[in-house]
Amino acid sequence: MKLIWIFSSIIFSSIIILLSEDEVAVVNGVIVENNPFYGLSNEKIKSVESITDDNLIKIKLEYAPELIEIGSPEFIKVTLYHADKNEIALHADTDIVVSKNGKELYKASNEFSQPFVHTPNGIVLSSYKFPDSGQYVITVKVLGMNFMPVSPKQASFTTNVTDSNNKYLIEILK
Repeated sequence: MKLIWIFSSIIFSSIIILLSEDEVAVVNGVIVENNPFYGLSNEKIKSVESITDDNLIKIKLEYAPELIEIGSPEFIKVTLYHADKNEIALHADTDIVVSKNGKELYKASNEFSQPFVHTPNGIVLSSYKFPDSGQYVITVKVLGMNFMPVSPKQASFTTNVTDSNNKYLIEILK
């Protein structure tokens, strides 16, 4: 067992050594770069709530920062609640989709090559780099609850991205 651990450590160290410093920074940056939901930024977190089209799931969408550098990610946190009890919806299969003019630009599940994102605690974290200003739609879909498929439910949020002095001002509405 000790030999396997030593061999694994050598392989992992070799991989890290083969990556340049810039590549390691990119890998880490994609995950947590200035993410206020990980406590890595003092940016104010804004929130908006909506309810799915069948009135069963309340969706709280939080986002930050409100003003971003062009090319920087907007961080998104989605929390799902049972609308009737106001309790967090555990073990939900979800997806977050960003679209513009009816064209899908981003789907969170594609990041994992899966048909949906499973959240055991009712919370999904994601980020998206808006390519330009304009009006977008962020749609949160619920595809399963408690390990069982459900008829798809969703709530959409209108997202206005305004160019302001080489930065984007983000405003998300229900």
